[in-house]
Parts: sequence; structure tokens; C-alpha cells
Amino acid sequence: MTEGLFWIICSMNDSDIDWNESWELYHLFIRSDSISHKDAWTQLAKSSDKRFRQFEYNHYPRGRVVVRNGKATIFLNQHIANDGVISAINNAFGLTTPRIHAEGGEHYKCYIDLRGSVNYENGVQRTG
Repeated sequence: MTEGLFWIICSMNDSDIDWNESWELYHLFIRSDSISHKDAWTQLAKSSDKRFRQFEYNHYPRGRVVVRNGKATIFLNQHIANDGVISAINNAFGLTTPRIHAEGGEHYKCYIDLRGSVNYENGVQRTG
């Protein structure tokens, strides 16, 4: 049972994830309270993998695994709270029966949630 951050690297249209396309669970094993998704993404953007430079940290749906008192909880964006994704997270993080907390609020918003925002244009978050 390991803590960490994750993103689902996937194809999205304006209102949903295209589950007919392939998707990938990208995960980092790290204490869940030691780094934010934004800071982790900034570090990943310095890598040779162009996916992390093309979009901001909150473009893809994301979440984290937290382990407290021997119990695991998966916190994740509501758009990825399905059996296939949960199974992939369980396998990657060595979980058996985690609690699932699917967020529909501000914290785990992704492109699908942000697309109507004035700060989001053509799939790219505008900052500043």
C-alpha cells in the first residue's frame, strides 16, 4: 500500500473522456502531503516527455492516494471514478479495498470542468 499522485492521460472532448481511445495511468509514488499536483507537474515538465509541457497540471483528470492508519483512500476527479480506472490505481499502488472519494468540487477540476472558464482556451489554461 503506497501513497502518491496520479493523472489519467486520456483523450477528452468538450464534455467527457473518450473511453474508446487508449488512456494511461501516470503515477508517482510519493507521500501524498509532500508535493502538490502543480509542483509535481512543473518538475515533470522539465523531463523529456512532451506531454507534461503541452498542458498545465490540471488539464488531465487527476487524484491522489492517501494512507492513514493502515487504510487507503483514493481522492479523484469524478470523471475518472469508474471500475477500470479504480482497478488500475489499485494495481499501481498495491491497494485492495480503498475508500473512494470522487471529487466534483474545485480541487480536482480538469479540462472538462474548466473548458467554459475564461482562463481556458483551446484546451490550454491561460495564466496571469
